[in-house]
Amino acid sequence: MAKDLRTFLDEYEKLFPEDVVRIKKPLSVIHECSAIVKHFEDLGKYPIIIFEKVITSKGKESAFPCITNILGTRKKLAHAIGSNFEEVGIDWARRAAEQKLDPVVVDAKDAPCKENIILGDEIDLFDLPALKHHSMDPGPYITAGNLTCYHPDSWIDNCAFHRGFIAGPRELRSYLTPFTHAANNLREHEAQDKEMKVAYWIGHHPAFIMGGQTRMSWPESHYQAAGGVAGEPLRLVSSQSLGKDFLVPADAEFIIEGIMRPGRRELEGPFGEYTRYFGPQLLSPVFEVAAITHRNNPLWHSFMVGINNNYAGTFTESTVYAAVKKAVPQVQRVYLPLSGCGRHHVYIQIRKTAEGQPRDAIMAALSCCEWVKHVIVVDEDIDIYDERWVMWAVATRSQWDKDLIVVPGCRGSKLDPSVETYITTKGGIDATKPAPPARFSAKVAIPDEVLDKIRLPDFVAADDIGRVPDLNQR
Repeated sequence: MAKDLRTFLDEYEKLFPEDVVRIKKPLSVIHECSAIVKHFEDLGKYPIIIFEKVITSKGKESAFPCITNILGTRKKLAHAIGSNFEEVGIDWARRAAEQKLDPVVVDAKDAPCKENIILGDEIDLFDLPALKHHSMDPGPYITAGNLTCYHPDSWIDNCAFHRGFIAGPRELRSYLTPFTHAANNLREHEAQDKEMKVAYWIGHHPAFIMGGQTRMSWPESHYQAAGGVAGEPLRLVSSQSLGKDFLVPADAEFIIEGIMRPGRRELEGPFGEYTRYFGPQLLSPVFEVAAITHRNNPLWHSFMVGINNNYAGTFTESTVYAAVKKAVPQVQRVYLPLSGCGRHHVYIQIRKTAEGQPRDAIMAALSCCEWVKHVIVVDEDIDIYDERWVMWAVATRSQWDKDLIVVPGCRGSKLDPSVETYITTKGGIDATKPAPPARFSAKVAIPDEVLDKIRLPDFVAADDIGRVPDLNQR
């Protein structure tokens, strides 16, 4: 059986039933579903949530349930590709680069996404359980849609998450950030005075979503990378309205197809973005919808932008690791924490063998994509997944007059509220010890044999341990 959202959910719920929550009471797409997710986030929890009765922006119960947080934690992402917490970003990058698989094309009769077909004036995007996430959002948004388009000359596919504002029954307004490959493809089409054919595919196995999201060269097939990450070819089928050569994932829950006309822009936003700030209102390309196809009893997937950015961090981690590995083969781990919105802070762990390696790692990370803004390089004895110890390394292993790198005039994220345009200043800190054979102060330690012998549960009851307040408990 081909991998899809349903096979993932069935397997995950059997293995981790406590991490799947089904909400059976009716909730509105206007802020109420988001409120549930936010309450869980405030508890430090990110379960898969299935909203079984969703009230649309039209005030009617949707025919489709809504699912979120399938990309919400490293645990889920690791499980999706058969990896683990520490290796998931590395495995993601390696499989996308080294294990690409060509997709396979199937007949429409064998494509679940063709089980229901809606065309022309029968289309009403407001029937979908797309959420209005935040207070200033102008309306419901598609947030977990892999926007797919093709290069006009090579006809190589490109996929990425691009937010889509539902502005009318058949009108979407999709924000294409200037440096993305979708924006490049649109500029190429417009230079040739051609409309660009586009489709959103929504709801699939997380491994295929991750592969489709992989940052690659342009143009380069994301469908091939999706197969590599998932470990099996992505099944494709000809689109319903865009021609036989415009291929879409056959096992997706929903396909939304249409065109972007040259030069057509309309206002879109403001929108609550990954930075946890509202991005400004912008003139964005208009996606004129021509067809919607979906599976029987489909699940609508929504990505909670601005609430949990673990996916963004792991996604960018795969890009950073691949870039740093080329410059510094001694790199061990890369981590993008939530404190940097999953994109702007990078912690790099290396096995330092020579001076200069931390600086090479910093420069490689800063230049690999516009999101990366601050980089800290530490030794292999530092747990980069615990910010206490990263900051401890900064405090005890760096001197800012010689270990701080500041690079002004760099390309940055237009969604970073601290920059006026897209030009930003980036920087890095070398928080590593001197390379061998230089000596450095030894860390305090209790002998391992004593730690192994003296176990806390042997001396303090489990209930008493549980009652001790956490360090930051107020």
